[in-house]
Amino acid sequence: MFVLKNAWAAVMRRKWRSLLTLLIALLVTFGSMFGLAVAAENETANGATYDAQQANATITLSDKGFAERDGADPSWPDDHLMSWDDYTAFATAAQSAGLQFSYTVTESVPVRQSESIKPVGMADEASADNTGGELTLRGFYTLDAARANDLGRYRVVEGKHLSYSGRAPKGALISREVADANGLKVGDTFTVGHPTDADTTMEMTVRGIYEYVDDDAPSGRGDDARLSKDNRQNAIYVSAYTFIVSNNLDSGEETGWAKPDLNIMFMLSSPDDYQSFVKAAKKADAELKDGYEISSPSLEAYRKSIAPLGALNDTMRITMIALWVAGGLLLVALVVSDGLRRREEIGYALTVGVSKARLGWQFMLEVWMVILPAFAIGALAGGFAAGPLGAALADGHATAMTADVVWMMVGAGLGCCLALALVAMLRVAAFKRISLFDSRSEVMA
Repeated sequence: MFVLKNAWAAVMRRKWRSLLTLLIALLVTFGSMFGLAVAAENETANGATYDAQQANATITLSDKGFAERDGADPSWPDDHLMSWDDYTAFATAAQSAGLQFSYTVTESVPVRQSESIKPVGMADEASADNTGGELTLRGFYTLDAARANDLGRYRVVEGKHLSYSGRAPKGALISREVADANGLKVGDTFTVGHPTDADTTMEMTVRGIYEYVDDDAPSGRGDDARLSKDNRQNAIYVSAYTFIVSNNLDSGEETGWAKPDLNIMFMLSSPDDYQSFVKAAKKADAELKDGYEISSPSLEAYRKSIAPLGALNDTMRITMIALWVAGGLLLVALVVSDGLRRREEIGYALTVGVSKARLGWQFMLEVWMVILPAFAIGALAGGFAAGPLGAALADGHATAMTADVVWMMVGAGLGCCLALALVAMLRVAAFKRISLFDSRSEVMA
């Protein structure tokens, strides 16, 4: 009790030093808890969670291939677009490799503007007889195909989503920009012209109005589009039923811009299967057309979703190193300097009969009285704040505290507390009684 009372009195005598020690320890602990939680979540997101993702595989024009595409050349589709036979070769290769998959389809053609609907962002461009039109009609076979839309994920902000069963045979989704520019609202009808026959028109009904979730359009599909039909805001989304049955845009005999741009998406069970699909495609007798590449929209979307988490992890890694180095040095310096300033106090205590063991224990308690509460408060605050703080800094990605992080911090924190207490105790252990007489001799001289 005597030692405990003296330790508390010593802490209170040096309030500012004790407060500074507490704040440094609290900051280091809080930052470490949060940083380790981010690191653990980042490892899981790039490990077990990534491995559990369902992957898809598409064969589409790369950004470079799209940039090299001649959108004003009617012969370009006949020479460059992938056909059903081309995709069949890749499907056969995947089956030969023992892969199980399902598939869905997206088809697109340019369509001509009319008095009822005109594109946005329109610039001087070639005649619709050469480009096929100023808008793009895109038909999705399933919801999975719509979700993998290479123009970007979108959400319906007015009206209804597409019906893939044919219950809305003329239903179409248009962008908010196109709707506002043309004064169209849900339920209105509009017509577009056939890509190769200006006299043939197709009537559709605005079933819904959409907005893109991501502000960044793919290269050449946003404000940088060379032709109006390439601007993703001018995309009209319909179901496959509307595309094929209602508008007869895939009879198998189309040429020029009326030939659908076919995108078959293979749906696989895991990222490993996706890699096997890519390897099988390279080894098989299946050849990519110029400008095309194999990619996985689902895996790319997942990687994009965890990119803010990875950036936060990189930042916290540097922050934690800085905290550990700076905080550790400051804490050691405070403990050591405190011991050096108390030379006379140590000497007096030893002179009146206090043992080094009891005095060393007192110095250790002084450190623990400040460090342990700071560690406990910092650990609790960091644990409870990890989730909401991570969500705020990692674009909504959760960084929940895990048991492994907690136990790691408990072990490391208690180890650091013990180390600092030993540093304080060593000041007493290293004190030499004869130095008391040296000091007295200097005063007498």
